[in-house]
Amino acid sequence: MITIPFHHIVSLWEEAKVKAASINQSVLISYTKKIEQQDPLHFFQKSEQFFEGQRFFWSNPDHSHMMVGAGVTAEFTADGEDDRYHAIETQWKRFIRQAICNEDTHSIGPVMYGGFSFDPKKDKTKLWDQFADALFILPTFMLTKVEGNTYITINYLSDCDESVLKELVMQEEELLNRSSIKHVNTTSIVKCLEMDPMEWKESISKVTEKISDGQMDKVVLARELRVLFQDKVNVTPVLENLMEEQANSYLFTVERGTDCFLGATPEQLVKKQGNKVQSMCLAGSIARGESVEEDAQLGSALLTDEKNMHEHDLVVQMIRASLEKVCENVRTPSEPNLYKMKHIQHLHTPVTAESNDGCSLSGLIKLLHPTPALGGFPQEISLQTIREVERLDRGWYAGPLGWMDWKEDGEFVVAIRSGLLQEREASLFAGCGIVGDSDPESEYQETQIKFRPMLSALGGNLTQ
Repeated sequence: MITIPFHHIVSLWEEAKVKAASINQSVLISYTKKIEQQDPLHFFQKSEQFFEGQRFFWSNPDHSHMMVGAGVTAEFTADGEDDRYHAIETQWKRFIRQAICNEDTHSIGPVMYGGFSFDPKKDKTKLWDQFADALFILPTFMLTKVEGNTYITINYLSDCDESVLKELVMQEEELLNRSSIKHVNTTSIVKCLEMDPMEWKESISKVTEKISDGQMDKVVLARELRVLFQDKVNVTPVLENLMEEQANSYLFTVERGTDCFLGATPEQLVKKQGNKVQSMCLAGSIARGESVEEDAQLGSALLTDEKNMHEHDLVVQMIRASLEKVCENVRTPSEPNLYKMKHIQHLHTPVTAESNDGCSLSGLIKLLHPTPALGGFPQEISLQTIREVERLDRGWYAGPLGWMDWKEDGEFVVAIRSGLLQEREASLFAGCGIVGDSDPESEYQETQIKFRPMLSALGGNLTQ
């Protein structure tokens, strides 16, 4: 099924070549067309034959907005802490300013996806070699499902030749072919290795002493679970499992060669659409009950628990104060509600606002990351404490991950409930907020619960 006529592709290419010659630089060509309904997971799996290790997947919790990218037409990176958010935005704006687009593109248009590491000041290990402190990709092909409609976008550059255009049309025809694909199962887990659990518990005791001394109010400490597999992990069935098991979650996948970072996070960092801004406060948690009655009792206990309510209130205060610097009409309910996942329930407060002129998406990310839910409070001393006591290289875990379109709108989540797949191994990550009266064993058990979404999707449990 060919949905984009070849002569349309060539026509835009010829227009772009003229423009490229006049400005003496390559020009982006982005062609978008509405197509028949397509299954995004099917498209993701089909694209592996052409773009193995170069795919992304995104879905919001109700699956009303889903995107699948395949291939790399352009890449934007920034290392270190010197305003990496602004650096990426500047590169993107400069790149798309001269783009040639067809008439349908205004509804979708070119979109870059990617993310930022949690803390560029933290000592790095080889674990995250494939992921820069800031990395964004403009895909060659992008399938978008939004508001019940499906679109295909092809992004290519003016300095390609006609043979490349023919290959693009051939690839598009194959990618949108509805032929069935061989079902792939998840591989078997051989062993789960907890990385230094006793040392992690001891670090909690050290941190609570600092909190009791008044040096800070809260620090979030994370740890790693290493999972070994019999064979190389195939991403598609893991993604299918996450979609089936993790309702109310954002799903994300970013491939970088043989490495793949993916997860199902409940936590939105920020969404910007025009001047409308959304965020959420998600902090304080407890397990789900095995019965309706027990679940309600646990939820009620969470809503009245002093430690968890204090932890949640720190996040609400910080997000409100941050948004009020660049937004008007920042609104939050007076009390949190419960955000229920399969294995865990959280205290949740939604936030809405209207941005001022000049307020950018990258600026909002910089203001909000990391929230006290992922770093601590106050921010700088909590981050310094994490650098000192946490042995884990978080990399992109708990960092901002998402997308930005050509209008500089977009949405970013906090990349928790996640794992880094590396062929026959995976690193899973979980953390929890430490306050003055935190109990190391209770916090350890909370991280065990937070490992479950990814571990279950991989086909395992913590008894292995």
